[in-house]
Amino acid sequence: MKSRLSNRKWQTAGLLLVLLTMTAGLAWARSATPPPAGQRVYNSQWLNINKWECPFYNDGRYGLDISVATGVAGGAWPQPLHNCYIFGAGLWFGSIRARANDPSMEDTLVTFGYNPNSGGTEMSPVTVENVAEGTGSADDRIFVYPADYPPAPRTRWETGDAQVDSMLIPYENFSLMDMWCAYSDVLSENHISPGKPQNIDVYQTVYAWNYPSNEDIFFITYIARNASTTDTLKNCFMGAVCDADVGDATDDMVGTLLNTYVPGVGTVTNVGYVGDNNNQENPGRDWESGTPGVFAYKFLESPRDTSGDPLGMTAFKKFTIDIDPVTDAAQYLTMAGFDYRTGVYTPYDSAKDVDPKDKRFVQCSGPFTLAPQQMVRLVIACIAAPFGGPNQNWQDRPIDSLIHLAKLANQAQFIYDQGWLLPGPPLAPNMTLVPGDNQVRIVWDNLPEVTPDPYWLKVASDTSKPGWDPLYRGYDFEGYIVYKSKNGSDWEILGQCDRVNGDTFNYPPGGDSVNTPDSLWIKATDAGLYYNLVDSNVTNGFTYYYSVASFDYNFQTTQWDSAHQIPLDSTVIILRSGLVANYYTTPRWEAANYVMPTVNVATAVGDTTKPGLRWKPEVVVPAQVTADTYELRFLAPAYGGSASKPIYSYVVTNLRNDSVVIESTSLSYTIGNTLTRALPVFNGLALNCSLKLTLPASGIETAYVQTGTYPAEKVRGSGTASQGLWALRGADYEIEFSVSPYLTAKVYDVTHGRIEVPKTEFDNLSGSKAQANGWCFVDRTARNPSDTLKGKMARIYVCGVYAEINAGDSIAGNTSLIQDGDRWVLIGNKSGGTAPSYNVYHVLSVPGVSRTDTTYKLNVKVVPNPYVVFNAWEKSTEQRYVRFTHLPSECIIRIYTVAGDLVKVIRHTETMTQPLDQAGTETWDFTNESPGMSQTAASGQLIASGVYIYHVESKVGEAVGKLAVIY
Repeated sequence: MKSRLSNRKWQTAGLLLVLLTMTAGLAWARSATPPPAGQRVYNSQWLNINKWECPFYNDGRYGLDISVATGVAGGAWPQPLHNCYIFGAGLWFGSIRARANDPSMEDTLVTFGYNPNSGGTEMSPVTVENVAEGTGSADDRIFVYPADYPPAPRTRWETGDAQVDSMLIPYENFSLMDMWCAYSDVLSENHISPGKPQNIDVYQTVYAWNYPSNEDIFFITYIARNASTTDTLKNCFMGAVCDADVGDATDDMVGTLLNTYVPGVGTVTNVGYVGDNNNQENPGRDWESGTPGVFAYKFLESPRDTSGDPLGMTAFKKFTIDIDPVTDAAQYLTMAGFDYRTGVYTPYDSAKDVDPKDKRFVQCSGPFTLAPQQMVRLVIACIAAPFGGPNQNWQDRPIDSLIHLAKLANQAQFIYDQGWLLPGPPLAPNMTLVPGDNQVRIVWDNLPEVTPDPYWLKVASDTSKPGWDPLYRGYDFEGYIVYKSKNGSDWEILGQCDRVNGDTFNYPPGGDSVNTPDSLWIKATDAGLYYNLVDSNVTNGFTYYYSVASFDYNFQTTQWDSAHQIPLDSTVIILRSGLVANYYTTPRWEAANYVMPTVNVATAVGDTTKPGLRWKPEVVVPAQVTADTYELRFLAPAYGGSASKPIYSYVVTNLRNDSVVIESTSLSYTIGNTLTRALPVFNGLALNCSLKLTLPASGIETAYVQTGTYPAEKVRGSGTASQGLWALRGADYEIEFSVSPYLTAKVYDVTHGRIEVPKTEFDNLSGSKAQANGWCFVDRTARNPSDTLKGKMARIYVCGVYAEINAGDSIAGNTSLIQDGDRWVLIGNKSGGTAPSYNVYHVLSVPGVSRTDTTYKLNVKVVPNPYVVFNAWEKSTEQRYVRFTHLPSECIIRIYTVAGDLVKVIRHTETMTQPLDQAGTETWDFTNESPGMSQTAASGQLIASGVYIYHVESKVGEAVGKLAVIY
């Protein structure tokens, strides 16, 4: 997209004179007043999927947090730090429109989605067509992926033109957190006189990802539609306005990258940004900690001129609260690139800002004409990035200090150019944090392993699309990384695990090897996956943040043959999901009366004398454990590509409702090795298994004739099949003969419930390796497999082992000794361990319980005691508290003065979102009885320093103690 950098004085002198005259008379008609709390805000949603935390409203505003007083800055980065960059922002749309009652006269109009002078909006959460219904309909809310997406019912916004509707109303998401809403300027009462509606509908979509390359960006697409059927809007301008307060608003500076070369990146276009003058902010309501960065708009798509070329960013105007353009005429001139106070055309205000103040800016594109029912689109990227060092003055920062912003701006352009479709990492797994006593257990599921790559689904797998790529894998998940942080911003790696598939590598997330320390690199070591990890390096009472990211390993074609059909070269793609500080917990003391759940794995079907597979079950999420019985059933073994490499698959089912909780999952194994694996967590349980099989000297330990007159001494165990070792079971088999219509048999695996072993044609040659799981008769050389017992046959082959049927010779004429119904038994050699094929296990658990049927000697403590001024848990002196520990799961704590006056009653119970979060711990903030619970005038106030008595009452016991408080 190009920028229009030349001065284009499209206005006529007469029109400019009229606008200036109007501006002079109305410039101070409106003062800076706070927005009415809650007025016209019918629905709000928070963007929080990546490092941004920002509120959006269905009346066109975003950034402004109206839940606090009359509104405060709400657009913060990088979360969880509450460092504010956006006070408020939204869309401006201006036009010149003929008056309905006198078409010879025209009005100059601007509708704002956010007014930095007042914090208000002239938009309403309803489209022009639906205005008769009024505002406030639940259908006009902000729709957010994934819980409430796509927007519905579509008929509410459809125009009757399917092609237009597909552009206005999304059918599917593109990002990890799409947000969509529709609003308009149709209500006259929402406009400040003499402003009037232009009858435009705005369809707004927000996109956000949390990958390392784009976790500092969110995107906004505005589609403005002239909803009138008769009025043409002329000389239109469309722009994005922002009151970007970087912490303290009074010392902000503005800059641009219009067509600027940034060392290390290249040329960057259409970027305007705001930063802090001295790169230092004091902690307060709008700034928590850290060195300030910059907030920027990057123009990605603009309206087009009459020839179809993008207009680009035709103006970048900055202003301060004392010179805000507050009238339609002043705002229109500003959007057109004029200084509305002087009439001078100065479209780009950013050159060497030298005056630190409360800055606002608007980036605009125009002019263009919008005919009835016509649409126009504006797309911007909202970016936060570091800029300069601590306490470094704005004027002292060289151009290469903008390298982070420049990279992100170009990355935003790339994402947009790809149509929002780009190779991305696997989904992050769902995570559960389980606080314990001086420990935290992090537990996650296997969602990214079973979810196909969206880019593969939509692009790479479709041969009809330009992005088709046969090398790009649909299931490219590789591993997990567990992160920990004490503040939700500075992360360290607790552990990494990856598939056992031969892929090993070290790689910096995002490919940034220069700025990424080795300790944060992705390391695939072929060690195997696990699904829970215990962090013991924690202290009770302190809050810790955790995030589990997933990463992939894929290939993308970089060179094709001349027909674009055969890949000639490719590159490896390694992508990691983003880190989100939404998961945190506080380790605490256990409840005195809580009995932990128990779990046991019992073999329902299969060998129990010497199983090669051993289980180590563990309770990892106590609150999720139920009494349901789960069945873990192994299926038939599969050929793994070599003679000694079986693939064992299993399925886990809840027997109570017959639901599958783990779909068919495979373990690839090589006989002779030791394999350890962890199953995905279910029912709050983690099952770890260890498999070790060795090759026995003889596959059959004992063979005997169970029924019939065939000479028992002629039947004996033989060796193993070198090409069929993967099919070894170590099971016992029963052979049942039949003579009609020919001498044959059926073979049953009696170790596994007498399941029938299938017939096969395995001759111990390489070509038949994949057919080893079955039985057949063979001759003395193990060739000529058949299910018919002929005279030349010498052995019976069963799943990797042999048994002789005539003491090493062909059976010849002895076939007549075998009668219909005769049974032979082969006892498998289990000395090397039995394989898990066809085994069935029952996972039996007993839920945890807070016992109330017995009494305990309660050892309740208060930490710290005495409390002296401050403790390390507290973030400030205004957040004083102590914790009662070793409590029962439910109890009443009463706190008294030494004179016996009741100060506080605390009812301890499980009130957190996840059961057992509090367990045996309760917090007291040193306030006396809360308002409404006591009739004293001092209710809800801080107590005085002194000694206090506490009494704990519960169904399982009592405790009494003292607490000293010194401020």
